[in-house]
Amino acid sequence: MSGTTAITVLVVGDKIYVANVGESRAVLAVKDRNRVLAEDLSYDQTPLREDECERLKACGARIRIYKTWANEESDGGDPPRLWVLNGMYPGTAFTRSVGDCTAEGTGVTAEPEVSMVYLSPNHLFFVVASDGIFEHNSFEFLPSQAVVVYNLEEDFYYLLQTWIIS
Repeated sequence: MSGTTAITVLVVGDKIYVANVGESRAVLAVKDRNRVLAEDLSYDQTPLREDECERLKACGARIRIYKTWANEESDGGDPPRLWVLNGMYPGTAFTRSVGDCTAEGTGVTAEPEVSMVYLSPNHLFFVVASDGIFEHNSFEFLPSQAVVVYNLEEDFYYLLQTWIIS
C-alpha cells in the first residue's frame, strides 16, 4: 500500500520533455520583458482535478473527504481521497503513482502525463521538485511563481535550507 511519485525531464536540442506521475512538479522560468514568469510544465495529479476525478470514478473509485465522508473538495485541509467501492482502503490523495498495487484497483495508474515545450532564449532555467516544496499541509507552500522568483535570488537556498531543517 505504498507508492511514490516520479517526474522526469529530458532536454533534447530545443525541446524539453516532462513525464509526470503524481504530485511532483516541473516549472520553467520564462523571461517576459523585465520580469520572469513561471510556466508549469506539469500538473499535480489529484482528485481535485476534474479530469482525474472523472477518470477514477469511471474505474469504480469513491472520492471522499476522510474526516467527513462528504463529496466536497475541501474541509479545511484534508484533501479528497480515493477509496475502493466497497471498502475502507486505500485512502490515497493522488491519482497517479508508481508501485502502489492496492491503489490500482481504484484506477490509480503509473501512466505518466507527458508534455513538450520548444525552448527559446527566453527560457532561463527549470526547477524540478517534489510536492514537499510546493505543498505544505494541503496548501501551496510555494507557488510555481515564487519558486522561479526565489531561484533568481541568493535567498532561495537559505529559504530551502531553513524550511527543510525546521
